[in-house]
Amino acid sequence: MNSQKFNIGFLGLAGKFFIENGFLNYSHPYGKSFRIRTDDIETVIVDTAGTGEGELKIIGKGTELAKVKMLTALANGCQEWILSQLSSSSNS
Repeated sequence: MNSQKFNIGFLGLAGKFFIENGFLNYSHPYGKSFRIRTDDIETVIVDTAGTGEGELKIIGKGTELAKVKMLTALANGCQEWILSQLSSSSNS
């Protein structure tokens, strides 16, 4: 079982992403979650969602597969981590 984890914010209090068995998973302490096959993800973008807030969007085949609102700095960090994990898994 191959698994990579990324905690968002201090100790993951803003949620966490993890890739396991070919799926990108997101969970938040307040219950929001999603699960997407990594093969379906084409790119990850961050849109401005207000003052200091960003919306992390997972895009696949021209469709928005999932989105999460968080601080822009955290969204940028998540975007970089997801894209690096996807590129390293496609090179393997």
